[in-house]
Amino acid sequence: MMKTATAAAMLLSFAASEELKELPAVRCVGGAVVDIKVEARRVNIDNIVSFNTRVYKVNGVTGVPASTIIMQAGEYCELNVTNNLVGTACGTEHSNTFHCSDTTTLHTHGLHVSPYDDNIDTHVEPNGDYHTYTYSVPDYHLMGTHWYHAHHHGSTALQAQGGMAGILLVEPNPSYQLPADLLKLYENPKIPPMMLNHINFGGSDAGAGGFLNIFSFFDQEGVVDQYDDITVPLELEWNDERVKETGKDFYVVNGQYNPTVTVVAEDATLIRMSHAGDYKHLCLVLEGDHAKHCTLTLLARDGVFHRTPYLTMSTVILTQGTRVDFSVFCSSEAAGHSVRVSASTSPPVNPSSVNTHYQHSVFEIAITSKRPSQPVNPIPTSEAPLPSNLQSLMDVPAQKGGERGVETITLGLALNFQGRGVNGRGFPGWQETDEQRRYVEEFCLDKVYELELTGAPFNTFDPDGPVLSSSGFHPYHHHINHFQIKDGNDHTGMAMRNGEWRDIVPAWAQVGTTIRFKPVKYEGDVVIHCHLLQHEDNGMMALYKVKNCPSHPIKPGGNNSYVNVSK
Repeated sequence: MMKTATAAAMLLSFAASEELKELPAVRCVGGAVVDIKVEARRVNIDNIVSFNTRVYKVNGVTGVPASTIIMQAGEYCELNVTNNLVGTACGTEHSNTFHCSDTTTLHTHGLHVSPYDDNIDTHVEPNGDYHTYTYSVPDYHLMGTHWYHAHHHGSTALQAQGGMAGILLVEPNPSYQLPADLLKLYENPKIPPMMLNHINFGGSDAGAGGFLNIFSFFDQEGVVDQYDDITVPLELEWNDERVKETGKDFYVVNGQYNPTVTVVAEDATLIRMSHAGDYKHLCLVLEGDHAKHCTLTLLARDGVFHRTPYLTMSTVILTQGTRVDFSVFCSSEAAGHSVRVSASTSPPVNPSSVNTHYQHSVFEIAITSKRPSQPVNPIPTSEAPLPSNLQSLMDVPAQKGGERGVETITLGLALNFQGRGVNGRGFPGWQETDEQRRYVEEFCLDKVYELELTGAPFNTFDPDGPVLSSSGFHPYHHHINHFQIKDGNDHTGMAMRNGEWRDIVPAWAQVGTTIRFKPVKYEGDVVIHCHLLQHEDNGMMALYKVKNCPSHPIKPGGNNSYVNVSK
C-alpha cells in the first residue's frame, strides 16, 4: 500500500510549452525486447498541475505520455511488462464495475496480429508480477499510426487516462513501395508524431440520469474515487497562474499545453496524431485571421491510407482512440503568421453535445516564408497501395443462390444499471466457458459481414420513460481486424468517410452506422467495446469468436438477415 504518494512517488516534470518536442522512441524489431515497468509516480504536466498516477517506464524512461514504440511489418517484437505497483492481486475476480485498480494488461491498439499476441486476457498483478507479450507482425501489415495502452477490464479508464499509454508506429516491410509524393512526407517528417492526452479534473459530466446515462463519464478524480481501495491518491496541486489560462479540463500534445509546430509556406508537411482521449471526442478546426490560407489533406485514419482523391478540409473530428495522418499546407499569404488548431463544440457535423471538448488552442502552426530555391513538397495526390486484408468490400456483387454471402448483424451499445452493454448483455468475464454466454457473435474466417451499429438512443433505465439522448454516439472499437465504413451517415467526411478502413468509429444513436468486416488470417477471441473506457469498465464489452469454417452455409431463419453475394 502507498502510504503517502507524495513521499513514495518520484517527480516527473515537463518543460514549459514551446516548440513541440519529440517523445523518446524505442525500436522493437528483429526479436528485440522492450522492458516496460508499471510504476506509481508523481507527474507535473507542463507546470500546470502535479498529481500521483500510474505510468509506464519504457527501457528506463518514464513519461506521460510514454515513449513511442516502433514495430515493423514482417518483424518480431517482445514487450516485457513488469507490474511494480503495490496493491491487492485481482485473481479471477470479475464484475462490470470499477475494480482491480492495480492489475494491468497491455493492448496494441490498431495492430493486426493474432489475438493470442494482442491478448488482454492476461492479468499482470501488482507487487512484481510480469508477462511477456510477443508480436509476430505479418509481412503484409500496412505501415501506420497506432497506440498502446493499459486494458484490464475494471481499471482501463483509470490506468490509460492516468497516463499508461503511448504512440505505436508500424514501419513498412522493405518491399512495400509508397508513391513518391507520400514517401517524401513519411521518410523525412518535419513534425514529430503527436500524442493527444486529456487532462480532465474539470468535474464529471453525468448529464441526465447520473453516471449511467448513455454518454456520460466521470473526470479523472471521479474515476479514482470509485475504487474502494485508493492505493495511488491523486493529491492534486495546481499552479494558480497557469490554471487561469488552461482551466482544469484541457488537452496536452506530447505532454505540452498548446505547443507550436513550424511549417514552411507552400510546403506540404505531415502531421501524425494519436488521440488518447477517453472522455470526449475532438473536433479540430483551423482558426485565426490566416486560417483561410491553410488546408488539411486527410491521408489516413486509424493507420490505413484513404483512397484518392484525398479529402481537403479545415475541420477533422477525432473519435476517442482515433489516429489521423494529414498534410498541412499554407499558402504564401500566411507566411509570418500563426494559425490555431482549436477544439470546437460547434462543427458542421456535431456528433454529440454531451462529450464534445472545447479548447481555444490545442496547438499552433507557425508559418515561415519559403527561401529562394528551397525544395518543397506538393500536396500528395497519389494513392497508397493497400495489402490483401484491406481490399475493398464495398462493391462485392450480389449473387442469387450459393452458400457464401454477406451476413447482416445488428449490434446495440448501451449502458444501464445492470451494466448491460452490447445487445443487452454485459461482459460475461474471461472465466465464462459456456459459448452461448461467452460470445455475442461468431464469425468465419474470410467471410464478409455487415454490422449495423447503434448507440442506443433510448432511456436505458426506464424503457417507458423520456429519451435521455437522441443524438450522440458510442465509439465502437474492435481489436485485430479493421473494418470498412459502408454507411457512416456523415456527408462531410470529418468524422468518417464511406469506404475508409477503421478500427474505431462512432456508432450513431439516432441513425446508426453500417460497417463491413472480413476476419482475415487469425482465429480466436476478438474483443469489442465502447471506447468511452469508463463504459467498457462497466460492462460495454463483448467477445467475438472467429473460427475457420469449412464452408459458410446460409442459415435459415433466426434473427439475422442474409444477403447472398459472391465471396
